[in-house]
Amino acid sequence: MATLREIAELASVSVATASRVLNGSAQHHPVSRDVQASVRAAAQTLGYTPSAPAQALKQQRSKIIGVIASDILDPYFAEMTRGIEIEAAKYGYVTILANANRDPDQERTKFRVLREHQVSGIIFCGSDIEGSPGTAELAREVNLAVRSGTRVVALAPRGFDSTKIVIDNVAAAHELTRYVLSLGHRNIAFIGGIPGLSAAEQRIDGYRAAMFEEQAHPHVLGLSGMSQESGKDAVTQLIASGPLPDAIVCANDEVAVGVLAHLWGSGYKTPDDVSVVGIGGARSGAVFGLTTMTLPLVELGGLAARYIATAGTSPEVPAAPRFELHVGSTSAPR
Repeated sequence: MATLREIAELASVSVATASRVLNGSAQHHPVSRDVQASVRAAAQTLGYTPSAPAQALKQQRSKIIGVIASDILDPYFAEMTRGIEIEAAKYGYVTILANANRDPDQERTKFRVLREHQVSGIIFCGSDIEGSPGTAELAREVNLAVRSGTRVVALAPRGFDSTKIVIDNVAAAHELTRYVLSLGHRNIAFIGGIPGLSAAEQRIDGYRAAMFEEQAHPHVLGLSGMSQESGKDAVTQLIASGPLPDAIVCANDEVAVGVLAHLWGSGYKTPDDVSVVGIGGARSGAVFGLTTMTLPLVELGGLAARYIATAGTSPEVPAAPRFELHVGSTSAPR
């Protein structure tokens, strides 16, 4: 690749003048139009491309968006990050994805590294785990960074100051549970979650509220994770404890897939023996005909990327998109 010195020699100007023209500072250091044209022509002839790190250092920002995902193996976050990537590309941005393994200390480390690389903004995909070691320290660090001008967007409930574009988890779970109740089911269990995980706690709140409205007794279990494995473990315990409930509302689609797999492997049929529903709208659930409250995860990620990419125009914080019930083959009444 051509260097600034080669450009300067071809255009018969100093390296400083060539740098001012090509790095966008000519307006602060007057350079004649003829000289600017000569430098740009030389750059085009030699195929010169300005250094992205140098541009970032000069502008105190890069064309990079940092993404910190709670768990990149979870399809929920994969959909979000896909939306971020698609929208970022429209504005000429690229993304750096960091996996935090639901660990606040890892989030804090990766947040620092992304800031050191002068990214244009940082998006958090995933909730806080209240009370988890490191959560308070992460919040303090993010708050200080936001106050100093770092653009931070959270796509899930978080305990720190940032721009938030968050789907109403309480309303989504409430509406889903109301649908299951409308099918005639009364004995409905809720499976999945992590103690202190904000999004999961909110979904449990929505489920409980819907159950109480119908004077039905809520039954929450399996608060050991948000994965297929945790779904399998929880429904194993449910089967061992006695007759199955009429229906099972799952904290997310991954838990629901684990529940379905174990039920089918144990000889049960859905929805004949028990109805199963999830939250998320992940592709894995669609394969099994899962009834789910579909969350527009790709769109949600896209909104965050667009907000950061257009920050120079001071855009309004976009409202989170609305969820939508997708009725599959796993929730018909018995």
